[in-house]
Amino acid sequence: MLEIDGLIAQVGHFRLGEVSLAVAPGSCHAVVGPSGSGKSTLLGAILGTLPVLRGYIRLAGEDLTALPIERRQIGYVPQQLGLFPHLSVRANLLYSARARRVPEPVYGPLLARLLEITGIGGLLDRRIQTLSGGERQRVALVRALVAKPRLVLLDEPFSALNESLRRELWWLVKELQQEQGLTVMLVTHDLTEAYSLADQITVLIDGRQEQSGDKAAIYRRPASLAVARFLGLKNLFPARAQTPGLLDCPAFGVQLRIKDSKVEGEELWVGIRAEHVAVRRPNDPLRPDETRLSGYFERILDLGDSAMLHLRTPSGALLEIRCRHRLLRSYAIQEGKMGIVGLPADELFVIRS
Repeated sequence: MLEIDGLIAQVGHFRLGEVSLAVAPGSCHAVVGPSGSGKSTLLGAILGTLPVLRGYIRLAGEDLTALPIERRQIGYVPQQLGLFPHLSVRANLLYSARARRVPEPVYGPLLARLLEITGIGGLLDRRIQTLSGGERQRVALVRALVAKPRLVLLDEPFSALNESLRRELWWLVKELQQEQGLTVMLVTHDLTEAYSLADQITVLIDGRQEQSGDKAAIYRRPASLAVARFLGLKNLFPARAQTPGLLDCPAFGVQLRIKDSKVEGEELWVGIRAEHVAVRRPNDPLRPDETRLSGYFERILDLGDSAMLHLRTPSGALLEIRCRHRLLRSYAIQEGKMGIVGLPADELFVIRS
């Protein structure tokens, strides 16, 4: 297990605040956040290229905090891959194993299996500059794994690739992780990548650890406005808790039924994901666990597999709704027409101001 507790690191004037997280053996943990949030600084501290000002890093119970980089047994794939252009693919692959003095009987069978999985066995005598982007990514992954690292760090390694190739490599990483039992920390600004590969997620914003935990929990219940906005949540409105199970929401001019309870009288923000807003018909029976809102559909955006709707309420609030195309047809939804939506109580969440 990778354990980080109270970690503080600094690069120039940028300071990464106290970070604490744990990565279970054989799992993938994604560190996400906008550019300049401290993601690569955290990776540098774990790898050993940046000094730790405070806190500790442990891997399988061993304190790595003061260990030199070559003794940490960490595989690393940087954003620019770090392959040696003057060497062949074979020489690049063998570099890390030989640098760490891993004997051939140990790395040989693993290398053979990695070549089989990644399909780069026919590239061994090629020079790096003759490879395509996807081929270079595979070479970099195999080089990071061939010395049997205890932990693999991936620093936005797929950001320069097109969408189809990136998704192909995501499947490859998942296959390698599951077959080899790899413990992986992935740094990315791409939420789709993070949610595709990771089990747990940490959100860094402006050098602060805003939230860590199960990826589904963070998706459904962001802990702060900064996290909610980074996750792309648009449906956020000021509110106040008056009585248990009810929120006053001036943006809608109604009280919202909610199961996410907070202190009575507290100033809050209430939110709901676009896909959790339910489109209703006027004659649909009112559900006791839901708040109904009416308005007109100001805009409909075709997303291919679904549609994004903007509902403008009489009070002027704009609510974002994501639904399947079949609902557009069956409910006869059109721009400029009136409509009704339901806000399920168990899908609404609150954030302290």
